[in-house]
Amino acid sequence: MYKKLSNTATQRETAEVVNRILDGGVNSVGSIELTSGTETTLYDERIGYESVILFTARGTNEFNLPFVKSKGKQEAVLGHSADATGVTFDYVIFG
Repeated sequence: MYKKLSNTATQRETAEVVNRILDGGVNSVGSIELTSGTETTLYDERIGYESVILFTARGTNEFNLPFVKSKGKQEAVLGHSADATGVTFDYVIFG
């Protein structure tokens, strides 16, 4: 899970979050296992219509990275080859 700051965050809480970001610890990462077929829906509350979602394979045999077919509020439909069924990818969401 990731940490969100409230409107009444203290200076210490703000500093902790900013320092984590400066150390490369963005709170917008996850992983997904692709389902059978050629589409998988990714559900994540951080996804929006303008989000950019980047993927990386976890193994050496996963040459067919998924791609984003459509995006909406808190979800994205991913396209992938049928051969990618059961393969897990890590992702990061920007925006």
